Amino acid sequence: MPRHFILGTAGHIDHGKTSLVKALTGIDADRLPEERARGMTIELGFAHFDAGDCRFSVVDVPGHERFVRTMAAGAQGIDVAVLVVAADDSVMPQTVEHVEILELLGVRCGVVALSKADRVDADMVRLVGEEVAALLKPTGLDGAEIVPVSSITGAGMEELKAAIVRAAGRVKQTRLDPPFRMCIDRVFSVQGRGLVVTGSVLRGSVSCGDALELLPAGLPCRVRQLQSHGEESSALSRGTRAALNLIGVERDGVERGMELATPGYLAGSRVIDVRLSCLPTHVHGIRSTSRARLCMGTRESVVRIVLLHGGTLAAGESAHAQLRCGQPLAATFGQRFILRDETAARTLGGGIVLRPAARRRRIAASVEQAALQRLEQGSATDRLEESLRASGFTPLTGLRACAATGIEPDELPAIHAELSASRRWVLLPGAKTRVVPAVLQELLDRLTAWMTRFHRENPDAPGRAIDAVIGWLERRGDRALGRVLFEHFLNGGAFKILGKFVCLPQFAPALSRSDERALQHMIEAISSGGFSPPTLDEIRFPEAVDRKRLARLATLAVATGQLVHLKEQLYLSPGQEQRLKEKTAEAIQLAGGASVSQIREALDTSRKYCVPYLEYLDQIGWTRRVGDVRVLASMQPA
Repeated sequence: MPRHFILGTAGHIDHGKTSLVKALTGIDADRLPEERARGMTIELGFAHFDAGDCRFSVVDVPGHERFVRTMAAGAQGIDVAVLVVAADDSVMPQTVEHVEILELLGVRCGVVALSKADRVDADMVRLVGEEVAALLKPTGLDGAEIVPVSSITGAGMEELKAAIVRAAGRVKQTRLDPPFRMCIDRVFSVQGRGLVVTGSVLRGSVSCGDALELLPAGLPCRVRQLQSHGEESSALSRGTRAALNLIGVERDGVERGMELATPGYLAGSRVIDVRLSCLPTHVHGIRSTSRARLCMGTRESVVRIVLLHGGTLAAGESAHAQLRCGQPLAATFGQRFILRDETAARTLGGGIVLRPAARRRRIAASVEQAALQRLEQGSATDRLEESLRASGFTPLTGLRACAATGIEPDELPAIHAELSASRRWVLLPGAKTRVVPAVLQELLDRLTAWMTRFHRENPDAPGRAIDAVIGWLERRGDRALGRVLFEHFLNGGAFKILGKFVCLPQFAPALSRSDERALQHMIEAISSGGFSPPTLDEIRFPEAVDRKRLARLATLAVATGQLVHLKEQLYLSPGQEQRLKEKTAEAIQLAGGASVSQIREALDTSRKYCVPYLEYLDQIGWTRRVGDVRVLASMQPA
């Protein structure tokens, strides 16, 4: 089977890229009437040829400065670059810019075709070759073979093909395993067939009948038919040009820049974290919060650049940054991109994606710096751990993890096992969810800060209601894990319970001396009242006490276990409540079921108190009502 490669051209306008492609392949890549009339490539052109044991799918790009974005779209995903430089013209502005783009996209394998060599003498060919070699010296294409050629006479074409094959031999072989991914560069309809999209297969393979997902919209579709360079095929893989006849999506909903992928692999995000590099030739640098045009895949989008540490990124320097877009972007870890200025007049720089689905930053820059450093320089295990941390309590599926970390799906189980064995990925007690411990710590830190603010603003309150804390955990953590997380933090000693309230362990309600006297007087008055205690309004205090203040003191007494709240303003001391249970049980056991009157006589109190007492005992499950009598909740019905 031949090895498949994407070969892309690059170079200044009128340096003969399209003529060279025709001489190599016999195919005129200028397919538009306007292109042929003007003799200038405007859109991407496509061709193919075989050489040695290789099959090359050729992407011919425009060289005019107005079409650099089209060139960038065509350069995405290429394995081998052919830089075309006219021997009678030498290095020109778009030669330089195209080389910069190839460098930013990480193209490391290529050759130089010195076109129009038949127009100059040998000395000029040598001189231009030296200029090109100097241009490529600081790039990944340093040392690329330089081959003089003529598209008119055919001179040097076989030597060029041989050099291309040698360059292809240095391309790092990629796996053809799923998932599949392809950026769309053309969209059209065919009579009787319907929607057809084309692109270069970036990874994996696709077969007729496969279910795919259209990104970033996330629309499902299916492959009806496959072609490569006009030839039907049952399957196509990485390194080939592919034309897919799709069903399930409408023509109006598909455009260049969208992507096709295995369902569940990619996800659209309006924020991505990156390592951003500013070109040495862009002397003004890149200012934080400035806007630019992002070229990624075959798509161009306007984004806002937010540098991690603010300020301006100087020419030739790199830094961590965040790209924010008004529309969702589909990206993967390690994907290359290009940034051009907002007017598309010049290339600013480019970089590599570190976090394809990020969030607007809410943590300290130093913390984020460490996280991005782990993604950029850490091991595969470090990258997966960081991605799991970023996903929080949301499970990260195998395919999503592949996109987020660059780890192949079949390698994930072993790395998951390694993280579990080293306690870097733990099972949450009482749940089936695994999380990175840092996720729990980050949530606990936020909850502690929330509780601290409450204690500071409400020094005399016993704390926040238990249900309020659980609700907070459900909103910030996971809706199904609110109580589990609450118990986990409580068992770890992060909080303590005061009745129906939660407070920090170091918290103690702050009471003034007058409040302490009022609280003590309240407790004594209620305790001395037996089963006919005064309500809060009926207590006479030596000093005037505000009614709201009184209610807060009563709440504090309940939270600290000094009083038991029965109903509205009715309270008992803990000892009184215990005697209430005992005496009610004695009356019920004696009569085999007691009425309100019988229990009232046993308690030696009035109906005003007895009815609320029985309602309270019913509520806490001590008694239950059967007709007009009360029985103990533990008694079996007769």
